[in-house]
Amino acid sequence: MLISSAAWRALVDAGVVVVPLDADHVELRSGPQRGILRVVTSPAVLNPSDIAHLKSRHRDQVLLVVPSATSGVRSAVEAAGWSWLVDNGRQVTGLLQVAGQQVSIETRDVDTPPSRTRPGRVPWGTFTVVRRLAERPWAGQQQLAAVTSVSQPRVSQALAALTEQGLADRTPAGWDVTDIDAVFDWWLNSYPGPGGLRTLWYGLEPPVQQAEAAISLLTSGDPGRMAISGDVAADRVAPWRAPRRAVVYAQSGVDLTSAGLTPADEEDATVELIVPKDPGVWPRPTAAEASGSVPLADPLQILWDVARAPGPDIDEPVRHLRRTLRDRRQRASGSWAA
Repeated sequence: MLISSAAWRALVDAGVVVVPLDADHVELRSGPQRGILRVVTSPAVLNPSDIAHLKSRHRDQVLLVVPSATSGVRSAVEAAGWSWLVDNGRQVTGLLQVAGQQVSIETRDVDTPPSRTRPGRVPWGTFTVVRRLAERPWAGQQQLAAVTSVSQPRVSQALAALTEQGLADRTPAGWDVTDIDAVFDWWLNSYPGPGGLRTLWYGLEPPVQQAEAAISLLTSGDPGRMAISGDVAADRVAPWRAPRRAVVYAQSGVDLTSAGLTPADEEDATVELIVPKDPGVWPRPTAAEASGSVPLADPLQILWDVARAPGPDIDEPVRHLRRTLRDRRQRASGSWAA
C-alpha cells in the first residue's frame, strides 16, 4: 500500500481526514482546509537532486512517503510546496501542506507488520492471467487476452513464465494449470497485495452490516466499481466462521465516519476500504452479474484476503475456501470440456 496503516493512523491522530480518490491520489482534510495530493512512495533513501527529478515528473501536489529523509530532502520537499511523511516501520513523522496550512505529524511508536510489497513494477497482467486460469482452461492466448484485458504479447510472456515455473501448460483442451493447489500456494506466497490506498475502520455492528453501510455510503456518491472480499465474501462463497472483518474494494474512497464507523488501528479494524491499483481484483462481468447487486471480488482475491485476516484460526477457513474453489473449478472445467 502507498500509505501504511501506521501512517494512516498518525494522520488521523493529527486531525487529518484521509479520503482516497483513486489508487494514487488522496484528499486531505484539516478543518475547513482541503487539498488533493498524489501519493508518491520510495523504498530508497532520496537526496535533493531526486526531489528535483520528481518535480519535473509531477506537476500536481505530492505527498512523498519515504523510510527516512535528511534535512536537505525535507527542505527540498517543503520548498516545492509538497508534503512529506517518514515511515520507518516503527515511527511516523511528517509535515503536510493542506491548502496553505501546515500540519505537523508527530512521532508515533508503532509495531507495523512487515510489508509484502516488492520494489519495482508489479506484473499485474501476469496475476490477472493466473486468476483466469484458476477458473478453467482457455482455448488459446487470444481468448485469454480478451478475458484479461491484457495484450496478447503480454499474455504470451506470462504463460511462458508460468510454464517455466511448472504452473501452467498447453494441453489438447487449451491452456490450463498443471495443479490448482500448486497455483493456490503460489498465489498466497507471491501475490504482493492490491496496492493503492487503504483506510481502516471500526464499528460495533457485525462486519456484514458494516460492509453494507459502507457500500450504501459509497453508492450515494460515484465510486465506480465496488466489490466485497475477505471474511464477508468468504461467508457467501464457503461459510465456515462468523466474519470478523469486511474488506471493501472501490475505485474511489469515502470518509466512513458518515456510516457510523471510526478510524482504527490495524489490530482493531473491522472494515478495510481499499482503492486498489491491481485491476484484477474486480470480478469478470458475468461473475458480477450472477452475484447480485454488490459483486464479490475475484475468487483469488478473496482467498488472499481471508489468508491475511486477523485471528489465530485462519488455516481452516483457508483450507475450506480452497476446497470450495477447487470443486467449483472442476465443475466449470467439466462444463467447458463438454
